[in-house]
Amino acid sequence: MAPPDSSDELRRGVLVRIRGLKKSPQLNGQLGRCDRLEATGRWSVILGDGSQKALKAENLFSFDEYIKVAHEGRVPTDVGPFMNDFLTNPKYDAVKQSSKAKTLTTQELVQASYDKAQREGRRASPRLSQDDERSGRYSAMTVKKVDLQAGSMDLAIIAPSAQEPRPPAPLPTILAISRGEQRHVAKLFRALRAEEHRWQLLVPMRTSHSPDFFEPAGVTMLEQFLQAVLDDHNRDITPFAPMSNVFHMVGMSHGSAALLSLASKAPDRTGSLNLITGFLPQFCEIEGLRNLKNIHFYVGDQDELGHREYLKGIKESLKEAGGHAHMHIVKGASHYDINEFIDLEDVWQRLEFAR
Repeated sequence: MAPPDSSDELRRGVLVRIRGLKKSPQLNGQLGRCDRLEATGRWSVILGDGSQKALKAENLFSFDEYIKVAHEGRVPTDVGPFMNDFLTNPKYDAVKQSSKAKTLTTQELVQASYDKAQREGRRASPRLSQDDERSGRYSAMTVKKVDLQAGSMDLAIIAPSAQEPRPPAPLPTILAISRGEQRHVAKLFRALRAEEHRWQLLVPMRTSHSPDFFEPAGVTMLEQFLQAVLDDHNRDITPFAPMSNVFHMVGMSHGSAALLSLASKAPDRTGSLNLITGFLPQFCEIEGLRNLKNIHFYVGDQDELGHREYLKGIKESLKEAGGHAHMHIVKGASHYDINEFIDLEDVWQRLEFAR
């Protein structure tokens, strides 16, 4: 059955997916927000990179239309999982459903969703330039390989120099996971300068054989990593033991989704949870966080990928479960540049309060 005409579901500010373009097929599947209806009858759409395109209504699939088509107009209390379906499900890419089109299996649909999530995430994974490395504004780090029962991961470590006596006294510890493919250390994490605050910062990174950390197999790896660090009495993995045997979790986008799942499974090992954008991954039981006191969400007021709606839905679900989260809207920030707008002193104040 062909999707209904989307022209009645478009309005300024609504989140849309681009679909059905033949002359510019590279834009299909990209996300944006409607800005204004032009005299030509086309909508000016702001894309993730800040550029604007004038597009026909038939080539735009809005979140309002998605709610109408997929959920009979009923807005779910927990928006997060439905936003993920809207953003990644390939069945909404086509303007019309061709009778000759291949019917995808459930497994193929799931794989297509993950593939699209990875494509979107790669765009938001800036590394440090050579000038950044020489600027002195970012922490130095060491990287080592950690072998676990569930597989291997790379681990980046930022920490003060370990002094005598051995073993050194425990330090408050940040567990941070980057966005995108989760194979690098985000600029924001190095900009925190954890060693200057007498904190230890650990960044698990996927290898080419690792699952996404927000998938169930990836969360299992993270659980094993936490236990390995806590059992590391000889300090072979990390230079310092985590103070009070807890980790203060800081994630970005895909990394936030991973840490959300991890914290829900290990709330007693979570000192605080700080998510900079993010979404609710599959099989995450949000009820596990209801007793955690220090939960903070950060999202830009210009976020073009729907993460403001994601985090709002998670916050509401947590409230229904008896918990509470603080939502911080970062003015002027989009999904791809929020690291440039985050107030690091504000982040540190919340981390120090939770230690």
